[in-house]
This record gives sequence, C-alpha cells and structure tokens, in this order.
Amino acid sequence: MIDRLDHVAITVHDLDRSIAFYSRHFGLELYSRHDRTGPLQAIAYLRAPQGGVVELMHAPDREMGGGFHFCFTTPDFPATYEQLVAEGVPVKAQPHPTAARVPSEEGWLRCVFSGPDGEEIEVRGFGQR
Repeated sequence: MIDRLDHVAITVHDLDRSIAFYSRHFGLELYSRHDRTGPLQAIAYLRAPQGGVVELMHAPDREMGGGFHFCFTTPDFPATYEQLVAEGVPVKAQPHPTAARVPSEEGWLRCVFSGPDGEEIEVRGFGQR
C-alpha cells in the first residue's frame, strides 16, 4: 500500500534559474544534484520545509504538458499570497474559495502562480480574502 507521495518531477529549461526561483519564493532547499549527458542534462532535488520534494529535470529541448501543476499548502494563505505577489511571482489565478476535500479544509482558499517554465504552482490554505 502507498503511504506517501515522494516527489513531483518537472522539466525545466534553465536549471539554475529554477533552483533559484523555488528556493527564493517557496523556501525549497537544494539537497542533491546530478549532472548527466544527453537530452536530460541534470537532475536537482529540492526539499520543502515540511516534507515533499520537487525534482527539476534539466532538459532544454523538452516541453511541459499543458495543465501540469503541483500544490503547496500554507498555514497563512493571505500572507503567503501577498509575499509572492510582492516578490513578482506571476499570478495565473487569483485567490478564490476551494472545495474542502476533508473537514479540516473548510474555509480554504486557492490561487495559482506561474513558474519560470510555464508550470502552474497552486497554493492552498486557510485565510480570509
């Protein structure tokens, strides 16, 4: 039986730019990087403060699939949203209520930001807007 999601992998065109973006704006920490030869030039693993991993695959000739996204949660949605906007992270979908999947998510909001290579980064959490 599956007990947790280990990581999400995304293709990026500029690995250093993406590492800097996710480190600066989302607090992810680079903990492993493997350079390679061929179409997949490198892989970098970034860890979220409370667990979970984003794997960045440096493959400049690949394109990402439409609609791809992943989601971070935050205990203070309004503050997180305002901080990311102030830092210039592009907003793709403004904050709006989202359906609760479990009772503890009642009153949660969600929004979507754009990453450096067009990936969608959803942020969810409790807050008033």
